[in-house]
This record gives sequence, structure tokens and C-alpha cells, in this order.
Amino acid sequence: MSHKGLVTATLVVVLSLSGLIPARGQTPSQDGQWSAPFDLPLIAIHSAVLPTGKVLMFSAEHGVPGIHGWVLDPASIPGTPALTNVPPPEPWNPDCAGHSFLPDGRLLVAGGTLQFNPLLGSKLAYLFDPWIEQWVQVEDMRAGRWYPTNITLPDGRVVTMSGINDTDGGLNPDIELWDVNGTSNWELLGEKFIPYYPYLHVLPSGLVFRSGPDSQTETFNPATAIWTPVDGTNASARFEAPSVLLPPTLNRVMLIGGFTGGSSLPTNSAEIIDFSTATPTWTLTAHMGFRRMEFNAVILPTEKVLVVGGKASADGSPDQPVLTPEIFDPANPSWNQVAPHQIPRMYHSTAILLPDARVLAAGGDFQPTGEIYSPPYLFQGVRPTITSAPGWIAYGSNFALGFTSSTGNNRVALISLSSVTHSVNMGQRYVLLAQGLAAGGAVSVPAPASGNLAPPGYSMVFVINANGVPSVSQIVRVGERISGDMNCDGMVNVSDLPLFVNVLVDPAGFSGCGILNADINRDTLIDGQDIPGFVATLL
Repeated sequence: MSHKGLVTATLVVVLSLSGLIPARGQTPSQDGQWSAPFDLPLIAIHSAVLPTGKVLMFSAEHGVPGIHGWVLDPASIPGTPALTNVPPPEPWNPDCAGHSFLPDGRLLVAGGTLQFNPLLGSKLAYLFDPWIEQWVQVEDMRAGRWYPTNITLPDGRVVTMSGINDTDGGLNPDIELWDVNGTSNWELLGEKFIPYYPYLHVLPSGLVFRSGPDSQTETFNPATAIWTPVDGTNASARFEAPSVLLPPTLNRVMLIGGFTGGSSLPTNSAEIIDFSTATPTWTLTAHMGFRRMEFNAVILPTEKVLVVGGKASADGSPDQPVLTPEIFDPANPSWNQVAPHQIPRMYHSTAILLPDARVLAAGGDFQPTGEIYSPPYLFQGVRPTITSAPGWIAYGSNFALGFTSSTGNNRVALISLSSVTHSVNMGQRYVLLAQGLAAGGAVSVPAPASGNLAPPGYSMVFVINANGVPSVSQIVRVGERISGDMNCDGMVNVSDLPLFVNVLVDPAGFSGCGILNADINRDTLIDGQDIPGFVATLL
């Protein structure tokens, strides 16, 4: 073999081992399939699936000069991406902000970049309204935040933590609460210095669990502002790594990969803590096939977890991008390598579950592109079809769901809309609503009991058949009953009046949240006693 041929062969082996080039003989039913990469007008550093089914992406610089915001309709892929320009208002730079959804579907974006050299965070905050696709400025925070995390609480309020401030570049210790119904929207709950972009989850207890990125994990009680240590992780730290609430329950949290800081190599290890045990303790689980940092994790309708992108090299050394995703099976702890993508997705990349059960991977420094992954379940038979679903699901109620399926033993799951940046998905969760359902027809499905299980807001309802094949989802709003909201749009206005009159005349003709919301005095009857309450609510 010539010297040139030897070099080429060696390079192919190295790239194959690192996941840089596609493996041979990919089978879509086992490995899934990626779309061709498509161009985007920005680096998708921040991505969020909106209640409209579209995707909001925003960022600044890192390969595309300027500050950008765009809305992508993923239904246009494959094909020419359908994009709408939604530029963030000047002079705000939302890059490296925190963001999570309010119950009404608007995205609260807190902080961003004020300046570099020295690095300072912004104290500005904005709402993105998905219905009119516009930004609306709200009250400033007390101090700047660069790399903060938002988390939506069981009552719909949002807590924002950490980030670099706007004065001396130090950590912002303020724990601030956003209350859309408050007289002063930002309320100081307490102070604590914690690493930026902390990993936060709402547990079924209603407590907020911080699972990293440092090794000391702890819970936060929003009602008392008290922190309680839980357990230290097996890794001394997991920076630039995902943390997920592991399906099918909400009691387990899994940390995946990451690095300990400095010039350390990333790890391929993962560990799980189980809050259903008397003494929750971090326990190592199956290792990934690749070391990874700067990657993303996506919960799939099948209860499995897909990891996408990242790099296997240390900071400061030549990049070794990992192009081979892996899927974790919580039921039989193991990782399965699947079809590789074409574009490196490392620092400043995002990955999110779309309403049609595909996965959008986009961004990464100097990568103004996206790719869409169709997981193996989309090549394993006929998909169930949701034929009818309510727009609103009230806590503690049952809702009517119509669907067709080619199998028996179907299940119904609720997956919240993703809002992700820097490996942190701020609110991703999977709630199993029902299982063992017969094929087709209309069924009565129990809604989540409270916001502890599913914080109020918009989520995707999937039907998954016995073969693990999911439907296209129906996006629904989940939350408390709103007395008088007859059309289940989250508001009480004159459009609800004729519906309320119709319910009084013929209650049997209504179901779902409309019938619940007509019971104004909550005596389980819909009659004249509810009229004064409805009028008062309407006025």
C-alpha cells in the first residue's frame, strides 16, 4: 500500500471509531434515518417547540453575524424550510438566556448576553407569543443573567436561577420567581450561589431537584425557599451534559456524559437517582458507546432516550465530533447506536422532539444547518391515528380521546414541549396517562392529577401501539379548571356565553373541560345555581 493509501485507510478507521462517518448497512427499522441537512439563517443555539407545532430558534453570532430569531415549520422538511423572521428587539441579545413556557403557551426568556470582555449578563426579560409570533418586553430582573435556567412550577409560576450578573461578572445568587398574575412580576425567593445553567426538574412531590452540573445535588422548596442536600453524584461534575426525568415514572433522574471541567476528557458514563426509594442515591447505569460532552438528550414517545451529537475530545484539543446517536432503554438499561447524522452537533447545538415524533437536531458553532431524524419506530408498521382530542385537559378529570390503531394494548403518553439550550432542556418530561387500551374507537383517559405531575402548559399527546409505533401527536393545554371557560381556550369572555347557555339547556351534549368549567360552584351539578358565578366571572 502506498503512503497516501495508508494515511487514507488510517483516517477512515479513526473516523469510523469516533462516529465521524456513517457505518455501513444502515437499516431504517433498526437505526432510523436522517434527512439531508438543510440550511438555516442562524445558529440554532436556542430551540423551543411552540404550541402551534412550529419551532422557535434564536441566537447571536457563533458563525452567523448579528442577533437572530426565526420560526421554522418542521412540516416543510423534507423540502425548502418554511421560515418566518422574528428578530429579538434591539438592543437585547438573548444569546445564552434561560427560557421555559408559561401556562398560556408564551415562552419566558430571561437574561442573555450584555457584553463580552468582560463578560456580563443581561437583566432584560421578554415573552415570545407563539400565536402572533412577536416578542413582548416585561419587567427587568434584579440583576443580569448569562447562562441561567428557568423551570416552570406546578402552579404555573417560573423560577429563574444562576447566571453571570451585569456588574462584575460574578454569579447571580438571586432566586427569582416570575408570576404572571403578580403585582410585581419578579419576586425574590432567596439567594444561593450555584453553577450556571443548573439542571432543574420538578419532582412529583412538587420540589425542584437540582441534579448538577456539580456533584452535590439537592432539592429546593419554592414555598419555603429551603434547600436540602440529597446525594453526591459518582462523577465529580458533569458539565455540558443532559439531565432527564427518566420515563416511565417521574421519580428517576438520569445524568449522562459530560466532563469534570478544565481540560478533562468527557465521559461515557451515566447514573440514575430514584426518589421512590427511602434514601435516594446516585447509581451508575449502562455506559454509552461514546464519550460525549456538548450534546443533547431527547425523550421519545417509546419511553426511551435519544442522545445526539457532542464531542469526545477535551476542551482546548482538536474536536472529535460524535456523529453516531445512541438510544437508551430504561426498561433494560442499555444503549443502542443508530444511524449517524452528517453535520457535527457540538457546542451551541440543540435537539428537540417534534409533534410528529421526529427529532430536529440543529446548530453548533459555525453550523447554520438542521437535520431531522426519523427514529426506528417510524419504519416499523402502520402508525396509530388520533381522530379526536380536546384542546384542554383539566387536572383530575378524564378526557375523551378518539384513535385508530392496528394493534391492541395501546398506551397514551403526554410529553411536554421542549425548550432547550446548552444541553439543558428546561421542562422536558414524559407522563404515562394510560396503557392496555384496545384498538380504535373512543376511550376515556385520565388526565394528570395535578401540576406536580405535569406543570400547567402545552404538551403533546401521543398514542403508542403495542409495537412501539407512535401516532402524530395532538397538542393540548393541561392545567387547572377555569370556571366559565366553555370553549377551553384558557380565557373567559363573551364567546363562552352561548356555550354556557347551551350547557344549561342540554348538559348531556357536552364533555371534557367544557362541562367541568360550567360547574361554576363545583357542586357537581350544572343548573341555575351556576348562573351568578358565571356572570361574575364574565364581568
